[in-house]
Amino acid sequence: MIPYVTGRFERCLQQQYDRTSALEKQVMSVLARENPPVNIAKLLEKGQISSSDLLNALQSLSRRCLIEKQESLYTLPPVLRQYIKGL
Repeated sequence: MIPYVTGRFERCLQQQYDRTSALEKQVMSVLARENPPVNIAKLLEKGQISSSDLLNALQSLSRRCLIEKQESLYTLPPVLRQYIKGL
């Protein structure tokens, strides 16, 4: 449990997480471990995912606002990062 996230909001995070594919969960897990935003090359290296699968996962997560993109760097919103780290 995240200290500042309880009740309905935590259930909402769990529902969103449950709706992601195994590949998307893997990408979010890598992003949760990386503190500064990372580029696609680092995600490919850390996640051992094919480039096409990674791009599809990033697009899907981005459409659902589960990741943030800054220039060519990707990161998780802080609350989602803490939630995933706590799983």
